[in-house]
Amino acid sequence: MNKSIYQLVSITSLLTFSALAYGQQVPTPISAQFEYELKITADPSKRAAYLKQSGEAPSSYEQVFTLVKGSMQVATVVDKVDINKDRYHINSTGTLLPVLSTVLQGQKLIRDSVGSVGAGGMLTNTYQEKRGNTELLIAKADVPKNVINFYKVSSRTPPTGTAPYAGQLLDMLTVGYQFIGRALPAKSVVLPVTDGRSLKNYTLVRGEVWEFPFDGSKVKAVRYYKTTSKDDSATFEVWFSEKEHIPLRSVIGLSDQYGATIQVDLKKIPKL
Repeated sequence: MNKSIYQLVSITSLLTFSALAYGQQVPTPISAQFEYELKITADPSKRAAYLKQSGEAPSSYEQVFTLVKGSMQVATVVDKVDINKDRYHINSTGTLLPVLSTVLQGQKLIRDSVGSVGAGGMLTNTYQEKRGNTELLIAKADVPKNVINFYKVSSRTPPTGTAPYAGQLLDMLTVGYQFIGRALPAKSVVLPVTDGRSLKNYTLVRGEVWEFPFDGSKVKAVRYYKTTSKDDSATFEVWFSEKEHIPLRSVIGLSDQYGATIQVDLKKIPKL
């Protein structure tokens, strides 16, 4: 598994909405750009201890952890989101700040998701992700068979793996924009999400309402947080705005094998 910091970001995260009844369609076509600041709080000693114990070799991306002194902004992420009544396309580019970009030779995170829009929200058809100079990862749904196939470099080659799914399929991009034009879940939800190499299910619990400062005013947002277990100790929180249902902040608390916390904050709420 690649140890890129980008892999850990946008987790940001996650749905089986087959158990939820969201009957309304997105009311109007949406074309907007969302820009986020990505901040890392790191403890390099934890990662070093884990690598020594496991015998793993650090990836080139991990140089960024050695440059983080306490907590600092390390990158910007720009998502271009286009949604109409039956199709969507989301393209995302993560760019390191100048000093870190120089260290990592200008590497970027490029993600792309296309699919359909149904009564229950977005349904991923193809998700692609490329982290710097690593191989392109592709997840492609075989809808008639309810199977997702995973590829490297090209979907014309034999798949590197497969996974069955039931109901709605999401990816690391669609999970953040799934609720635009729809009600936020009133209770816990189970979210199946692909990161391009596998499919995992997470449970998000609805929490409190909080106020975020934007452009001189305060915007209310609802917090959702991921349950943890002995086998999955990483934490995840996301705040969706009460009005637009867009992600204002995501926080990922990683396990000791990374020794870091990642926070992603929306810089400005775009007009939808």
